[in-house]
Amino acid sequence: LNVADVIMNKTVQSPILGSYEITQRVLMVTVFAAFAYAQTKKTHINMTIVIVHFPRALRYILFSIMYVLSIYIAARLCMAAWGQAGTVIAKGMTTEVLYIPLFPFYYLEAIAMAVFTIALVYDLVLSIGAIFSNDYAEMIQKDWT
Repeated sequence: LNVADVIMNKTVQSPILGSYEITQRVLMVTVFAAFAYAQTKKTHINMTIVIVHFPRALRYILFSIMYVLSIYIAARLCMAAWGQAGTVIAKGMTTEVLYIPLFPFYYLEAIAMAVFTIALVYDLVLSIGAIFSNDYAEMIQKDWT
């Protein structure tokens, strides 16, 4: 969309109205939705190069602590996005060119972060189970490289 906008602006002096703000909003929703998807596919980067050499219990205790910290941050981001949506509604904020209301995008961000938080909680439960069970440990560690 942005490339088409630039090309149209340079060739026929007729840019696509609001292309930049449409791109901004679509990118915002896409990025936040990708967090949960990446978590379910185990594509987030985990620094397992060191802890893989620790005894199983210590390895998964540390891994669980990493999940607890991630859950805290994701939940706070969810709450912040929800709060920002309320602020945007109260102020009646819209995009600058097309006057698209901003609040739905913040609600979508909050929902995406809530789903991400739930995925992290699920993985935390598995990680805690791996402290005591070789089966869970193998299931988790198969994704480590």
